Amino acid sequence: MQRNNHHWSAMAIAKPPLRGSAAGGGAETLGTGGIVRPGKSQTHQVYLTGSGLPDRWNTHAGPVFTVAEAGFGNGLAFLSTWEAWRKREQPTGGARRLHYIAIEPLPLHRDDLAHAAAAWPELAPLADALIRQYPHPLPGVHRVQLESGAVTVDFWWGNIAEVLIDLRQAAAPLVNAWYLKPLATTADGLRLPVGLGADIAALSQPGATVATGAVEARVKDELAAAGFTVTGGQTADDKLEPLLGQLNAMAANKARAPARWDLPWHDAQQPIHVLVLGAGLAGCHTAAALARRGVAVTLLESGSPAQAASGNAQGVLYTRLSHRHSALTDFALSSFGYAVRFYAQAFAQAQLREGEDGALCGSFHQVRDAAELERMQVLLEAVPELAQVVDAQRASQLIGLEQASGGYWYPQSGWLAPPAVCAFLLQQQGITLKQGCGAVQLHRQGPDWLALSANGSVLGKAPAVVIAAGIDCTAFDVLTWLPVRPIRGQTTQLPALPALQPLRAALCHQGYIAPAVNGEHCIGATFGPGDSDPSLRQEDQAYNLTQLGMALPSLTSALEAFDNSTLPGRTGWRCASPDYLPMVGPVPDRDEFLERFAALRDNARQPVSAMGAYHSGLYVNTGHGSRGLTSTPLAAELLASQICAEPLPVEPEILRALAPARFLLRDLGRNRI
Repeated sequence: MQRNNHHWSAMAIAKPPLRGSAAGGGAETLGTGGIVRPGKSQTHQVYLTGSGLPDRWNTHAGPVFTVAEAGFGNGLAFLSTWEAWRKREQPTGGARRLHYIAIEPLPLHRDDLAHAAAAWPELAPLADALIRQYPHPLPGVHRVQLESGAVTVDFWWGNIAEVLIDLRQAAAPLVNAWYLKPLATTADGLRLPVGLGADIAALSQPGATVATGAVEARVKDELAAAGFTVTGGQTADDKLEPLLGQLNAMAANKARAPARWDLPWHDAQQPIHVLVLGAGLAGCHTAAALARRGVAVTLLESGSPAQAASGNAQGVLYTRLSHRHSALTDFALSSFGYAVRFYAQAFAQAQLREGEDGALCGSFHQVRDAAELERMQVLLEAVPELAQVVDAQRASQLIGLEQASGGYWYPQSGWLAPPAVCAFLLQQQGITLKQGCGAVQLHRQGPDWLALSANGSVLGKAPAVVIAAGIDCTAFDVLTWLPVRPIRGQTTQLPALPALQPLRAALCHQGYIAPAVNGEHCIGATFGPGDSDPSLRQEDQAYNLTQLGMALPSLTSALEAFDNSTLPGRTGWRCASPDYLPMVGPVPDRDEFLERFAALRDNARQPVSAMGAYHSGLYVNTGHGSRGLTSTPLAAELLASQICAEPLPVEPEILRALAPARFLLRDLGRNRI
């Protein structure tokens, strides 16, 4: 969505006004205008029964059933739907997963949501699970996975009309059932925004339903004009009844959304099998995201999993804060939120071991720019669970070691062992790992891609492929043009010194350090663009120790006692992009893409309105730099959603900012190609 239209920057969001709390009998009273939403039984009757649920789940033709709710409020409609989903009889056919799109312009904060949910003790287990995963009230979309991915919720915080436009980014109908909630009162009944009918129809699959409480006659007319057969609403004798509708015809504007260069030209259908090339963080997260959707995945690795850039012993969950709105900051915040929720759930389910595979113990990031901290302190007051500005004294208390400067405290952050994360992801049912494959070549054969070894033997065959090979992505003929930047990094394994024993959170300075695991700290890392030396260098070990000593002056004498040449360490190459954003999405057919957009060479400012030209079923996931632990979970969700023709977990601006084809458009506009 165009956040500037909301006067929102990436972080500039004031705490939304309280929308009310649970009233007697579980009804929800909103604001001072007297809007009272129905309690649990009425909610079930209006929205679930009115939508033909749960019966429709058992006869649904596709693997996913998608519900979209305009007006999430206190979450009662979602909790009731989730409860019914869990209680349904397990059919041999029908939908296997529930996707819920929750739209809300004024989201409750977590504490207020918990207060509202207390009115329904029978829903307490579900409410508790939701509250643990409930996202920050930052504008945009926030994806939450429940029940190991069987239930997915996309929380869209923003203006409903603008969110509906954003949801059309996939250029495909997505929704099977709509819950429309009233947003204000009028003399004629409960009002919904004007003009929703056409967008709702454009986003609806054939046979989709609409259910809402009593609404003004205008809404009924709009839905009818958009192709819905509607009943109820405002009757001839001016009585108001719940309104129900079902799409019986394709709306005129539903043929296809305006041309988009960042979307594949072909219509996607969920494949039954996908090849993923590369078993680092990007590849393993991608394989797991697809497997959660019931897609069989063959994961091909030239050597062993997590042996390249994903092989460091420890890494820190890191995000970027800025008072300025940008795609880089927006993606950093979105991916950080999703990663925290994803890893927290893995720890809660004992898929990752606390203290051995990582710990969400918080992290402190030193910042010496007092003016920056002053600007950000005001903005962060609305989201203290995301980050806080703290002074040196408070930072020292939080991490257990004395600090000389203030900075940012991220209470939900922490450290992780990338190899352990990859190992946990590979345990997902439906993934077949083939390692030691050496160099792999891709060849198109009919509707499928073949992965061939150096001697020409077939390693795998599937209609879709994701290349997640880091800096080696450009070894494939279809990606030789991709502007990857290899950046050498060297880490140092430091014995657990007595002086470091009080450290109880991760610390980021010019490098990083986390609490010890197996008697060692992993510290680092150096930053060497264009450096191809694989050897462990003594001067780089000294650099890592010096940076740590500057961040923790009390350790200076202890660190000087080390002989740099005796410390173990590791070198690797991060894969970065020129704009520091990952490259995630469909792979363009370079020659056809350049021909289609050749006019940009003469006028770089002209609108880019043609559909992109892409290799069918071919995707890439790379360029995560030093933030792979944070960015790869959401990037994998985005790719899996694209491949399986599902709602996407990012806004259109971020989708375009991540699209690999952006560099072809850039170079055309600069007349470089």
